[in-house]
Amino acid sequence: MVRERPTSAAEYAAGKLRLAIINGDMEPGARIHQHALADEMGVSHVPLREAVQRLESEGFVAIHPRRGAFVMPLSREDVAEIYDLKLDLETKALSLSVPNLTAADMQAIQDRCREADSSKDVIQYGKLSKQFHLALYSGAKRPRLMNMIQGLWANSERYTILLRHVRAPFDQSQLDHWDIAEAVLAKDVDTACTILARHIHTAGLEIDSILAEKGMEFSG
Repeated sequence: MVRERPTSAAEYAAGKLRLAIINGDMEPGARIHQHALADEMGVSHVPLREAVQRLESEGFVAIHPRRGAFVMPLSREDVAEIYDLKLDLETKALSLSVPNLTAADMQAIQDRCREADSSKDVIQYGKLSKQFHLALYSGAKRPRLMNMIQGLWANSERYTILLRHVRAPFDQSQLDHWDIAEAVLAKDVDTACTILARHIHTAGLEIDSILAEKGMEFSG
């Protein structure tokens, strides 16, 4: 798969560290020895520190004052809870949004879907996919609901990156996006919500399958 080249030392380091966590080369709970990693990657300590902070924002790393940075554990139980909530809240937001979408909103939805179509990089695709989904819900006019949805997207980021690394390319995801967009443009709320629910549910199942293959425990 074609990948976009990193534009900075921090981005390069973040990509290497992210992939090491996803592949299991750095185990959940392991301490991140930043000086040794910086030397290993051939970067200075400043971009490595920036990379660790970036991965903290994505949910891959936990930084504890005076203790250092550690790899966050991946949990099948966490996936189940996140994706159950995503399914409920995002279909609710879509059902509220569709009747209120303007012509400009519809154009934005198509533009975001088209932009995602053109990306072959897992990180960039994730950003564009999020923009597409948020455009779908822009007519909901429920700020608290949208805050909760954005929080769930932040919580799920490390899992969706894992999914895209293992299950790339993104063909089925994009087919779902276009089908949702088509239903939204037709103001067909029921069809749009049905496809969205399947889209979210399938992603959760696939992530759970990947974690099961990696031997993650599930207590639910």
